[in-house]
Amino acid sequence: MTMRDPYSERQTTFVTPEQVRLQLRTAGLGSRAIAHLIDALLLLAASALVVFGTAGSIYLLSSSWFPNDGYDYLFAGMFLLLIVMNVGYFIVMEAYRGGQTFGKKAMGLRVLQASGQSATILPVVIRNLFRLLDFLPMGYFAGSTAIFFSRADKRFGDMVAGTIVVAEATAEQRKRRARIDKRIARLQAKGLLLPDLAGELGEPERALLDERDWQLLSGWAERLDPKPPVGAQGLEQRIWLHFTEKLGHSRAAYPDSRPYLAALYLAVREDWEL
Repeated sequence: MTMRDPYSERQTTFVTPEQVRLQLRTAGLGSRAIAHLIDALLLLAASALVVFGTAGSIYLLSSSWFPNDGYDYLFAGMFLLLIVMNVGYFIVMEAYRGGQTFGKKAMGLRVLQASGQSATILPVVIRNLFRLLDFLPMGYFAGSTAIFFSRADKRFGDMVAGTIVVAEATAEQRKRRARIDKRIARLQAKGLLLPDLAGELGEPERALLDERDWQLLSGWAERLDPKPPVGAQGLEQRIWLHFTEKLGHSRAAYPDSRPYLAALYLAVREDWEL
């Protein structure tokens, strides 16, 4: 029996209200744990400032670190501020900063609604209130267990709120994407005319493409060469035959393999990369 790596990330596919098909990597337990640790350390530092600031204020007012009475309101205010700060931090950051706390931003993670849209205030509030359940019995044991067994890496708060935490493209992926864009732009500057495939790629056609098709297409784009050797040209033709047949595109309308594949790569890239 093969056990799942708890630090791995998995793919999830969903269709937005605009009928755009997205293939995203869900954030695994490991990356989410590190992101939460970063946030916890930041909140611990902020909480320490509040505690020491309150203690300092009491000492200045009473000339004692432990006054007998008269300062209960300061202690009550301190505890209220700590609660609001530790709960409100996640709600405010995720609702108004694109679904990212500082920890999630550092780890390249983002909270989205299950539709693929940015998380709004209500689901963010719900998912964070359910942190109390995820924390049980201690140390986020319940939430971690839910993520481990969930097909979309969801803790209980995500399940109830209808949210999902996804991993954004890494720095290396962004560099690779920029390299491919530059290669296609250079070919266009040399006269390569890309066909407009927008009208040929509706939701039914996009749904025909699976992860292996995307790996084949993106692999071709990564190896795009202005003057490919004969063997590479033959491989390019076979890839062109594969996609025109699978998508039902007329080969007479798209007789040149290279501009067709480049246009197809650009047209479906957003479906597979965040």
